Amino acid sequence: MKKDTLYLHVGWSKTGTSAIQAQIQEQKDDFLARGVLYPQSLQWPDHSHHPFALSFQGSGSYQSDMTPVEALDALQLEMGSSSAESVLISSELSPFYFNNSKFKEFVGQNFERVQVIFTIRSQSELLLSLFNQLVKDPNVRYGASLFSLSMRNIHWLNFYQNVKQWANVVGANNITVVPYSQSVVEDFFDKFSIPVQYRGEGGKRTVNPSLPTRCLAVLQARGRKAADAASFARIRNDVVSLAEKVPEERDRHVLFSVPEQQALDDYFKKGNQMLANEHGVDISLFQKSQYKPVKVLPPGVNLEKLAEEHT
Repeated sequence: MKKDTLYLHVGWSKTGTSAIQAQIQEQKDDFLARGVLYPQSLQWPDHSHHPFALSFQGSGSYQSDMTPVEALDALQLEMGSSSAESVLISSELSPFYFNNSKFKEFVGQNFERVQVIFTIRSQSELLLSLFNQLVKDPNVRYGASLFSLSMRNIHWLNFYQNVKQWANVVGANNITVVPYSQSVVEDFFDKFSIPVQYRGEGGKRTVNPSLPTRCLAVLQARGRKAADAASFARIRNDVVSLAEKVPEERDRHVLFSVPEQQALDDYFKKGNQMLANEHGVDISLFQKSQYKPVKVLPPGVNLEKLAEEHT
């Protein structure tokens, strides 16, 4: 007997996905009570389903130790031990699964429908956040420019075309778009009619915190000397520690100018509007109206000397 719905939360990256995944795991029993299984056997420690997604298509230095068949078998096994009528898979590293014949066969045999969930934000904000993530990650150590990153990801940043690809297979009525905001976790949970319950003394917490933006250019410059991930992490920590002692007036290097931000967002403006119109989303929720230059510490700055001067 088929289950009801396979929910695929496929990203985008840097739209609150880590916070959403961590909170779903925290409230997995609440999802079960609503008839939705959040699989436990296909998770990374951050509670994403990256091992499942990466089994279909690797992403840079990140690969899965499973084949697609093995990932689907593991999912089938966990589904078989649960009475839940639906399943939720969440990974911002998700490829277009329907390119895989085994996935299409699995879905056809096990589910009545597929619902695809997208979390999105303005392209200029998303690009800067992605740049931050890749620069700070010891396993990536991204050393190219922000412009290079945008060019390499120009197709990925096209929300409308990517959503349309999924809609052509699952149907536009099975697409859900959630704009990024400080309440993105709550907005995501609301799609399942589940209230968010932040437990513990800390309550709502930051998941996968960004590196201070002002440190990015310095870290890129100094990180090139790192021999491995561990030495890069030490350099990163030193840069952040020293930068805390340096006043922001020293942030004189423009990493992302206002014209650059506007040009990027304008490039996707028409597609974003079409996405909003077709899927009932208020475009103002993910379209920037105000811009300011992103200034950082110059890459060649003597942080040690500046930190000493201001201590």
